Amino acid sequence: MQLAASKQGRAWRALLTATLVALSGAALMGGAPHAAAQEASRRAWLGVELEPGPSGGVIAKHVITSSPAAKAGIVDGDQVVSADGVPLEDPKQLVARVALAGPGNTVNLRIRRGGQERDVSPTLAPFPGRDQILRLDKVGTFAPAWKSLSTVAGTVPANVGALRGNVVLLDFWATWCAPCRLMAPQLSKWHTTYAAQGLRVVGITSDNVGVATKTAQALSMRYAVASDSAESTSAAYGVSALPTMFVIDKKGVIREVLVGYDPSRHAEIEKLLQTLLAEPAPRP
Repeated sequence: MQLAASKQGRAWRALLTATLVALSGAALMGGAPHAAAQEASRRAWLGVELEPGPSGGVIAKHVITSSPAAKAGIVDGDQVVSADGVPLEDPKQLVARVALAGPGNTVNLRIRRGGQERDVSPTLAPFPGRDQILRLDKVGTFAPAWKSLSTVAGTVPANVGALRGNVVLLDFWATWCAPCRLMAPQLSKWHTTYAAQGLRVVGITSDNVGVATKTAQALSMRYAVASDSAESTSAAYGVSALPTMFVIDKKGVIREVLVGYDPSRHAEIEKLLQTLLAEPAPRP
């Protein structure tokens, strides 16, 4: 699998893992995949994006779906007051506690919500890797709204909701991303093959319209392309590496996520597209 880190990658550093450092792109690109997997299995994971609280403690800015934190009942906006009896003033304190505990062990957290406090004891899991984290968080949920997109090529609706009733293949890419360029011909092929059956391929790039237009033409992109130069839509989808692709069904629900360029999964993705295209359209 090949991928490139995006500018949004710094958001992943706030995800609560054994450390604030995510797996490096070099390891994920095949340099040492087995070693990277072994290293990840030794890192504890709670599954919370943190930020400092306004008056002490730390805030659970975002809780990953099906993560240890979510299973323990922690929700977005909760304030984590203490960990194992130690008052928290900085997210790094909680990161250190999780690292010290290790996978398979519990950490005792005091949570404040709506002026009331309660204790939870999530069991920490091994760090699953960012591909799986994104899948846990997004698959089965409605596709987030698009924000501040500018059309580069083709027809790009103002929002993903306008494509309800179609199967949508949403690909986040950039001009400087070599794996993204490798993915473009396959996306064009799927567009050509399945557009008449209701597939809509949309490429969203962090490049500005001018740069993106030249690249789209150079790569003969036959599908719709939009510019997300502020990366607000990328952030809404939790994109931290490129390319990242979302398969969205006719109801607007994310059914699969693919991070990186991985030709070995293309047949699987195409089979999923065929299955989703055969599903009935939702009622108005």
